[in-house]
Amino acid sequence: MTETSTAAKLFIRDEYFHHHSLEILNSHLVLKESFRASLSQDISISPRDKITKGKKSFAIEAKSLNVEIRNLLKSNPTKQLRFEVNEDRGVFHFADVRGKIGGFDFAFINHERNLINLRNICFGQLHYHEGLKVWEKFLSKNPDLYEIAKRISSDGEIGSDIHFNSPDNTLLVVGEIQFGNWALAYRDFFKVLKANVQNSIDCLIYVVPTGDLQNSLSDGIVTFENTVEILKEFKKVITVPVWVVGLDIEIEL
Repeated sequence: MTETSTAAKLFIRDEYFHHHSLEILNSHLVLKESFRASLSQDISISPRDKITKGKKSFAIEAKSLNVEIRNLLKSNPTKQLRFEVNEDRGVFHFADVRGKIGGFDFAFINHERNLINLRNICFGQLHYHEGLKVWEKFLSKNPDLYEIAKRISSDGEIGSDIHFNSPDNTLLVVGEIQFGNWALAYRDFFKVLKANVQNSIDCLIYVVPTGDLQNSLSDGIVTFENTVEILKEFKKVITVPVWVVGLDIEIEL
């Protein structure tokens, strides 16, 4: 094809709520509805030719679609939203560019609670040898959190932990946008179970293709249908609430 981009309409075709995720999200409708609105917009995609059993068909470049979706999410008004999130010793680290492999694509985080956890491993009872360096490096990447950090720094003494006592109405939500090989779904669920050991994860948002979008991507990928099958099969193992978002697309010809 000679086209470099094609107009399309992105929308949520199907949803599946695992392990009380619907009740949790319905108690935080602003987060739920703003996220839903972010994924229901016009976008520009990069088309390509897909060859299946010798037959050529219209297809979509997954990498460019992923970029478009991230840009849509960045317009989300929720201040707790961060991208490329990695959990380490109970603290979530994040940046606008991909860091360590194995993190989450995005997360909604209570920054005060997260900074208290970081403060404790930098200056608390069992702290990093170079705690000040770790603390300053984190803040240099997130200058918008300086005011919260300044307030936290004035609490407690070096060598003692402080605790999060503020009323906490912010969910700890991690998210993945997955258009890769079907086996990656298992890795993603093990990843959230690991993060849940150090932090009580309120919900995983798992964005996967379905319908025409699924057919326009590569074969053998994670789909809405096989994700739901995994959750049903391992419902006693995957105890973290999961909101599976089946994303579809309508090409504007």
